[in-house]
Amino acid sequence: MALRIACFSAAMLSCGTALAWFDEGHMKVAALAYEQLTPTARAEANRLVRLNPDYPQWVAAIPDTPDHQPKDVDRYTFVRAAAWADDIKGYAAYRSASDENKDHKKDEATTPFAARNIGYRDLLIHGYWHFKDIGFRLDGKEPPKPDPVDAVTQIKLFTAALPRSSGETDDVRSYDLVWLLHLVGDIHQPLHSVTLFDDRFTKKHDAVPEPDTGDRGGNEITVTPANGVSMNLHQYWDGTFGGYSTVFGALFDTFYTKEVNGVMTSRSKIDPPPADKAAISDPAVWAQESFELAKTYAYADPVLKGEKPELTREYETKARRIAEQQASLAAARLASLLNNALGSP
Repeated sequence: MALRIACFSAAMLSCGTALAWFDEGHMKVAALAYEQLTPTARAEANRLVRLNPDYPQWVAAIPDTPDHQPKDVDRYTFVRAAAWADDIKGYAAYRSASDENKDHKKDEATTPFAARNIGYRDLLIHGYWHFKDIGFRLDGKEPPKPDPVDAVTQIKLFTAALPRSSGETDDVRSYDLVWLLHLVGDIHQPLHSVTLFDDRFTKKHDAVPEPDTGDRGGNEITVTPANGVSMNLHQYWDGTFGGYSTVFGALFDTFYTKEVNGVMTSRSKIDPPPADKAAISDPAVWAQESFELAKTYAYADPVLKGEKPELTREYETKARRIAEQQASLAAARLASLLNNALGSP
């Protein structure tokens, strides 16, 4: 399934489909998680975010706040960092290091360096880190095995390296943090944990020819939502929790704010998840949950009926509800992960 990486490598150029939740969704998850961090974990997370090579540009880009309150640089850059793993797909140095040439092989999940954790000197895009392809078929046949390196393997690796006690350098820990801010959101997007294999997709791949990667998490299925603009299924689900946005736009869409005794307070517009669900810490379980949601909701009627099926109101209502629930759940689990990893002095 390594071929799915091709869409990630070209995301900033043409695909527009591989950015789970798009920018706003990722930033909403990070913003919700930030409010749930302990003071110790928040301080350490802020310190590590400052080590990202793009941090100076993030700070320089902070506009005056809409309410003219003092700028919260730490909160802003933490939320902004959640999109960094998608940002690098458009960086020339990363694309050059990830494409096959005379000096190195193409960056794929089956290469020896696919699962490495070396900090910011790693200029590979690692697009296969953004998803886990759990395959399924409707005809009862056995789907291909998933790639050996994926979102689940990397969330586990980065989580283990994040505490001070891991012995990793701050450079590696910062790198791992910003990837975790992104990947925990990714794995809760249902179509980042699934690939449908079917004869129609096999024929399409055979015609290229290229390995059979199924529908690549909905990228090979075109649907037409209520706005009448056809798009692939993966792109539709990416956009269910927000499109491209600024940090302040994401914060505005995530929180109600009001002034109380001269102090600005905020309250989430999104309901918190059930405590028992939020307490689940195994990313393999998160992926399996998303896989089941994809089968039940993302591939529900009328998605697999004909060419460019028109999505029903019932389908779109359920999709928005699932997206909101998953984003809230991702934020709670991300906060718990960071509190456990960064909460000790």
